[in-house]
Amino acid sequence: MTKPDKWYDPTFIRVWDARPATPLRAEQLDILATVIRDNYRKGGRILDLGCGTGRVEQLILDLLPVARFTSVDRSPAMLDMVRRRLIEYGAQCRLVQCDLNRLSTTDLPDRPFQFIVSVNMIHELPHPAKCRLFRLCRRVISRTGLLLIVDRIALDRRSLSRPYRSALARLQRIAHTESGEYSSQWANPRTKDDEHPATLDEYFRWLRAAGFVPGLLHLHCHKALLVASPL
Repeated sequence: MTKPDKWYDPTFIRVWDARPATPLRAEQLDILATVIRDNYRKGGRILDLGCGTGRVEQLILDLLPVARFTSVDRSPAMLDMVRRRLIEYGAQCRLVQCDLNRLSTTDLPDRPFQFIVSVNMIHELPHPAKCRLFRLCRRVISRTGLLLIVDRIALDRRSLSRPYRSALARLQRIAHTESGEYSSQWANPRTKDDEHPATLDEYFRWLRAAGFVPGLLHLHCHKALLVASPL
């Protein structure tokens, strides 16, 4: 029997969405939103790949109320929460239900995009799908646009688990939490990794191959905020 996908379960999503953001996640998202606010041009549109429940949209709109979005997610339950969260901005948010693995077959409205963002989503894609997604981003981004990615990166947990665990313990002490971003899985070499995180070197190589100039805006252990501009 196929295991039910929790991201299609409205009850699970409501509980997941109610969790407070950890300090590390909040800091990286604040940097992302600030970059968008400071570089926004009138009429520009933002493509959010894997929008979840619309928290990123809300954060950006708090800083930039005129922002307009095309928000993509595979889960109808997620998109329903986006509608409710952003009800006052309904005309500014176009929702698209689509799996990122099949996004190249979807006619995305409102291209080209001034900004493309993806938060904690791309590591779930197999590496070939990441490369396809980056090539798609290059086709739909404006000439002076920016691609912004917050994502979990792959670490050498076997060789470097001890310093990673020390850094993890410090984060847990400061944040007073052991959940979410600060779970021990990413630092434990005995934990099976069922996702597909990539190294920073791989990200940079794939982004360059897709026609971007990549850069790093923020890095803390296993979470990176990447930026890329089209060549």
